[in-house]
Amino acid sequence: MTTLLCVTAASFSLTAHAQSGPAPTTDKAKVLDEVVVTSQKRTSTVQKTPVSITAVSGDDLQDRGITNFTTLAQSTPGVSLKSEGPGQTEIELRGMTSSGGNSPTVGFYLDDVPLTAPSGAQNGKVVIDPTLYDLSRVEILRGPQGTLYGSGSMGGTVRLITNQPDPTTFGGSVQSTLSGTDGGGFNHSDNVMLNIPLVKDTLALRVVATEAHTSGWIDRIVANPFPLVSTNGATRGDVEAAPIEKQYPGSNAQQLDGFRATLLWKPTDRLSITPSFFYQDSNQNGISAYDSVPGTEAHYQPFDIAEPLSDRISVFSLNVTYSFDAFDLTSSTAQWNRRSRQTEDASEDFNNPDTGATYASNNGLPNPGYYGATGSGVVYGHENDPSSQFSEELRFASKGDGKLNEVGGIFFSNYSATWNFNGTTDNPSTYMDLGTFAPATTTHWFDAQSPTHMTQYAIFGDATYDITSQLKADVGVRFYDYNYRFSSVISGWGSALGAATPSDSGLIKQSGDGFNPKFNLSYQFDNDLMFYATVAKGSRPGGGNARYPTTGPYWSAVFAPYNFPGGKWPSSYRPDSVWSYELGEKGKFFDRRLTVNASVYYENWSNIQLEALPGDWALNINGKHATIYGGEIETRAILGGGFELAISSGYTHSWVDPGSHWQITPTHTLSDVAPETGNAILSYWRGLTDKYTFRAQVENAYVSHRYSLAFPYGYSLNGEYISLRSYDLTNARVVIESSDGWDAALFVNNAFNKHAQLESLFQEDLPSAAFNRIVTNQPRTVGVDLTYRF
Repeated sequence: MTTLLCVTAASFSLTAHAQSGPAPTTDKAKVLDEVVVTSQKRTSTVQKTPVSITAVSGDDLQDRGITNFTTLAQSTPGVSLKSEGPGQTEIELRGMTSSGGNSPTVGFYLDDVPLTAPSGAQNGKVVIDPTLYDLSRVEILRGPQGTLYGSGSMGGTVRLITNQPDPTTFGGSVQSTLSGTDGGGFNHSDNVMLNIPLVKDTLALRVVATEAHTSGWIDRIVANPFPLVSTNGATRGDVEAAPIEKQYPGSNAQQLDGFRATLLWKPTDRLSITPSFFYQDSNQNGISAYDSVPGTEAHYQPFDIAEPLSDRISVFSLNVTYSFDAFDLTSSTAQWNRRSRQTEDASEDFNNPDTGATYASNNGLPNPGYYGATGSGVVYGHENDPSSQFSEELRFASKGDGKLNEVGGIFFSNYSATWNFNGTTDNPSTYMDLGTFAPATTTHWFDAQSPTHMTQYAIFGDATYDITSQLKADVGVRFYDYNYRFSSVISGWGSALGAATPSDSGLIKQSGDGFNPKFNLSYQFDNDLMFYATVAKGSRPGGGNARYPTTGPYWSAVFAPYNFPGGKWPSSYRPDSVWSYELGEKGKFFDRRLTVNASVYYENWSNIQLEALPGDWALNINGKHATIYGGEIETRAILGGGFELAISSGYTHSWVDPGSHWQITPTHTLSDVAPETGNAILSYWRGLTDKYTFRAQVENAYVSHRYSLAFPYGYSLNGEYISLRSYDLTNARVVIESSDGWDAALFVNNAFNKHAQLESLFQEDLPSAAFNRIVTNQPRTVGVDLTYRF
């Protein structure tokens, strides 16, 4: 936070200095620009839209050097991230944590296509991290958006809006970015965009291609002999002093390839047909996480097991719009397919002689050793998650300047996913079979297959009525119905019933319906000042659990403290919902050279979906209530002398009621929610000549401490959080721009080389009491960015 305050204070001294020196050749702007948005399914601007929204234009994204959504989210008030690296990020808005359940709390859209899955698989809550090149804008809507965007938008909605083909003009752009990372290596990113009119004013094609390589900064080190833990498994051995057998510098290097193509056909002035295709393939050699002990940017292993991960998605969409005299009718059809894969080494966790599975397997039996060739040996897991969704939305939006404006439509989606996990070990006899408490006889310690299927139907409507020329009322409602199917078969000696008896949940069915209303009242005092109040409801579906036993020497002891009704674990969990109450203001002052947008809110979250971890097994349950309140403020000002300053901040207080099945220490706050966030951007613009312009910018983003629910902790009896410390990151950028269409930028990201703790890594295998794996950000990176537009 100190850096953030310094940036703010420095802006005023820089302004005073600038005004005493020679004036710039021209001023960039006399008033602040407004970003056009379509978040309410009709065209408006941020200042005229009575909701809490942050909108960043494509030009601003490029000016700030932002190439991925994670970076943008870290500078947006009210946003928290649960990130395990590229393609493994969960978005949380206004304290709506996604730790419990299998559904997201924030909707994520590419144009009109919902990319967040409604439930199931490991990808259910994890968004893709697409390249942001050639976007029109990014819209981040805070608060429940269940009326227009459906389930999963309890905390808000994120929309990535692409630039559309222009059938009148040929054009394009090329961008190349070269950089180097401290402790890493050489990075490069190349983007190209072409807009091609095929038939003037009628048919056009726009294509965007991306290829990027990011060097790694986490070393993977294989030590031999590997040191054993001490102090009853709570203290890791001295891995730094152990002999190094192999070392892989930069083991988390990433390769990203992407392509987007959009065709616009306007056979008549009233009809437009827009098919689109998006493809992205991300491959990473290892996880962007270091070992908390010893705390260096490295991961130590007893065996040479690489941990690659990949994420591939393709999106096909078709938008058809017909403009009638009184309204526009739009059909949005989409199909996406996604597959994520990951390998994770579990050898050290399993072979911990005091807390791992080998400890239990001793049980009076001789143990040949732990990390040696004749010991328990290599243990790893491989995850393979395919998912897909078909969606269709048919909606109308009224036209004209009448007192009544309406939006309405119908929606359908059909979603399928499967979580596949296969765990293998070389020497099973050194482990205990949980079903027999005898030495294991199979190399498969955990095999899981959990398919999920969900269909959703909805009808929605939203109407805005001008009560007077200044007072407007907006009422919306969405009626929904869903059908859910889930099953889970788990086997292996480490499964709940052991290798001989697979744990079969059977087919779990759940269906439900309901409605999400919204009420909004706004008052426009004049063209520059608006106040509004909103009451809205959001919801998400429930789901199913894997089958766990309640009897036997292991499970009877695990189950006893929970005392679930009926003497068995819950096979499913119910939907949850939130009511949100918000007051907001949007104002432009000093001849529109200053904007101040602020909001405060209170949220009541009912039947909150929580993650319990009995015996370190994942189980979703429903809690009672969570209470969340806070606010955001965003300001932007033209200071004069070519300077512009933007400051934003957010505050979130969250509390979950304690219950008989969940007790969290040291506090009952919701996980992964940052109480305070802040961002400051100081930019400078000066016209050097009629042809050349100079721009400079420094930006600082602050995120306060959070608590993580990484394994083995959770909403279980006497569970504990892992505390993640606060951090702030500073980026700086200087640009020379030419009227000939090119610009050249020199930049430094993470200028002070901070090592932020983004997340305590959830491990697919047994937990370790001796250390955690902490996901961290890219170290200081310095580079050049060259762009040419034609």
